Amino acid sequence: MKLPDDLKHPSGGEQIDELAHSAIRLAHDAIERFPDMKRRHMFLAGGAAISSALVVAAGVAVARRILAGAKPDEAVQSVTEDEIEGLRLVERTPYRPNGATPADTTDEVPDPVGEPPIDSAAAGS
Repeated sequence: MKLPDDLKHPSGGEQIDELAHSAIRLAHDAIERFPDMKRRHMFLAGGAAISSALVVAAGVAVARRILAGAKPDEAVQSVTEDEIEGLRLVERTPYRPNGATPADTTDEVPDPVGEPPIDSAAAGS
C-alpha cells in the first residue's frame, strides 16, 4: 500500500537530534533480538506501541557497553533479555527510620495497626 504524499512527512512536531535518534535506534535493535520479550511489553490496540520503560532499559544496557569501549553493533549483540527486563535503573534501598541500623529493622512491611492478619480475617467471613 502506498502512502499519500501528505502522510509521508511528520506533522511538524519537534524533531530529535541525531545522537538521541541513534541511541533510540540501538535500543530498539537490542529489543528486536528478543521477539517474545518485545511481545510481552507491547500495548495499545494490536501491540501498536512498546513500553517506553523497556526502550530506556535497553538503551541504558547498550550505553553501558559503549561507554566501556564496545562498538555499537557489539553492544547491541551482547545485551541479554534478562538484563533488559531485570535492569534496575535506581538502586532500591530499604527505608530505615532515623538512626536505625540494618540489624534493628526488617525489610518486611508490618501489618496495619489494629487490623487482623489477612488469613484470620478471611477465616471469619
